[in-house]
Amino acid sequence: MLLNIIVILVVLLLFLLAFMLFRTLRYSHPLEPVETADLVEVDADRIAQHLAGALRFKTISVLDDQQAGYMPFLDLQHYLEETYPLVHTHLSRKRFMDYALLYTWQGSNPDLAPIVLMAHQDVVPVEEDTLPAWEHPPFDGVIADGYVWGRGAQDIKNQMIAILEAAERLLASGYIPERTIYLAFGHDEEIGGKGAAQIAAFLQDLGIQPEAVLDEGGAVAEGLLPGLNDPVGLVGVAEKGFMTLKFSVEAAPGHSSTPPRETAIGILSKALAFLEAAPQPTNLRPANMLFRSLSPVLPFGLQFALANQWLFGSVIRRNLEKIPSSYAMIHTTCAPTIIHAGVKENVLPASATAWVNFRILPGDTIAKVCERVRKIIDDDRVQFEPVQTFLTEASTFSSIDTPAFQTLERTIREVFLGVPVAPMLLMGGTDARNYHPFCERVYRFIPMTMTDEDMKRVHGNNERISVKAIGLMVQFFDKLIQAWAGSQESSEGQPGEEIEPAPVNA
Repeated sequence: MLLNIIVILVVLLLFLLAFMLFRTLRYSHPLEPVETADLVEVDADRIAQHLAGALRFKTISVLDDQQAGYMPFLDLQHYLEETYPLVHTHLSRKRFMDYALLYTWQGSNPDLAPIVLMAHQDVVPVEEDTLPAWEHPPFDGVIADGYVWGRGAQDIKNQMIAILEAAERLLASGYIPERTIYLAFGHDEEIGGKGAAQIAAFLQDLGIQPEAVLDEGGAVAEGLLPGLNDPVGLVGVAEKGFMTLKFSVEAAPGHSSTPPRETAIGILSKALAFLEAAPQPTNLRPANMLFRSLSPVLPFGLQFALANQWLFGSVIRRNLEKIPSSYAMIHTTCAPTIIHAGVKENVLPASATAWVNFRILPGDTIAKVCERVRKIIDDDRVQFEPVQTFLTEASTFSSIDTPAFQTLERTIREVFLGVPVAPMLLMGGTDARNYHPFCERVYRFIPMTMTDEDMKRVHGNNERISVKAIGLMVQFFDKLIQAWAGSQESSEGQPGEEIEPAPVNA
């Protein structure tokens, strides 16, 4: 009897193992080989000089909208006019909020939906006390040791310059796109992106539905994903929402020698501790979307676990939650960032306030987060309200089952030596979010390789890009523009066949 039971258990175990192996084999898919692209020749040193010149303009966006604070933007735009004469001769240009720019490169076929290529002119400031840590002054545009150094070299004047360089070269070659191409360069992305929002609203009001939009976002990541050291191309297809809640507690002031059982600071601190101890709900969709696309290069053990989440789902979740970046991928996050209370060590403050920043997952909403916060704190003495300076819901997910994404994926793989490409959720915000209401194909990608060290330089010290990398960015956009926008020769098998025609309401 015991032997029969053991045999039955072994058979069941073998059947279960076979079932799980079958699911694993179905989970993965082969990585199709691609040929390395035949890239146009570029003068990377000359392009680096152009980028260095753009970095010398201190285009720091400011909240007060003072004219004096934005004069460097006008100086930068005059520099662009001089550096890219063909762009400014053949493309029309329209300003929004005085400084945001929209260039229109008219296509030969008005029946085709246009494409939008994006970047932003503004950069974040550099704190005075960090200047000694910079190897080269952040606004001097120095080229040294094979790199272009300066604020904006990675975020994201490099992309703006690369797009303009590619456009200038294509115009010089006589290239005429089939699709109209919009080049959209906002001026205040780092403080909310009102300029880009007005550009998007203008296009939407015209009834334009872009075939595809590309902004900053993912990159060719090297060693940035847990368990995967090989480079992979990450394309942002959605981004998290943004909300800051201001919490406040009022209490009776008094002398610190006779404090009440609970003070304003204590009540507020307890509320913040409750928030940090009660994470928002888990949503594995962004992680599953990413890892499924990368399955051909994942270790077998990880493939096995991902293919059988009915058994390993909790293990996967716990491991993702150990790393801040992957934790943020599957949760709406909250982070206390500012706290104010008290004026003297022996005086009980009459109030305490704190600011907590939330990054909201697609599928979650500002209203749901606020309701959960109210239930977690469960204390009427703690009041909170959204800070209205910048507030936005999470975007929707753009489809990857489209000719536009497939062309983008193929271009990345051809330019970057066959790297696998995967869709990702962007943790930060971009100007591209303004296009989701009227375009289903909004993508975020910077055509450059990024390591963990490179990521730390973004908004940090010693921002830089290699001369070789900025040259490759131009080659990428040269190829993508022709693949996405087509050309008059497309009927003869040129790149214009890459994206299927789509009607545009204009």
